[in-house]
Amino acid sequence: MKPKELLKFYIENELVDILETLGFKYAKSGPKFSRKTGPFNLSFSFSISKYSSDDHCIFWTTWSISSKEYKKWYKKIWDTELVSDVIIDSSDWNIPNWLESEHDYGHVVLHNSEVDTKEFKRFVHNVLNVGIPYYEQVKDWRTAADLALQAPTVFYGEVCDFYIMANQRDKAKRILDYALERAMDEDYEELKIRMEKYFNKN
Repeated sequence: MKPKELLKFYIENELVDILETLGFKYAKSGPKFSRKTGPFNLSFSFSISKYSSDDHCIFWTTWSISSKEYKKWYKKIWDTELVSDVIIDSSDWNIPNWLESEHDYGHVVLHNSEVDTKEFKRFVHNVLNVGIPYYEQVKDWRTAADLALQAPTVFYGEVCDFYIMANQRDKAKRILDYALERAMDEDYEELKIRMEKYFNKN
């Protein structure tokens, strides 16, 4: 079985019904699952490794929180369009407590055989008990900022924006001060512009 078809079989037979019960929509074209809660949209999509072959599907997932509200806010404040409305994203192996498999790089591997059942069950466990609860912490802009601070790569300018949107200006200022002390040249200029706009107005 082709890798894409093998993955599709397990998604549609072992995952779709469970996630649709939890309010997720499934897009076959992704494949991708997404669920909207207030201004936030939680989604995760599947990627198949180029090293996959017939009856050997290696895959992982990429998770994200997006918000059109942030895009609109940014346009209003900066008069500039953001390219993307994603505010937090991560590959599954960077999600705390994600249980990796014994395979290389910790990816999920399907072989179109009996061992697939155990392999995919562990993946479903990760989705339900690790991935979804982790991103469900984002309930408002304060929690969005808090979670963005835990990412492997922190974009301090955006974190500052989220705290501003949450009306927590003290936290936003502390984040900028912290980031400016440690920033490299390009990042420093971007952060300095935010400091001037948000906190150094006459």
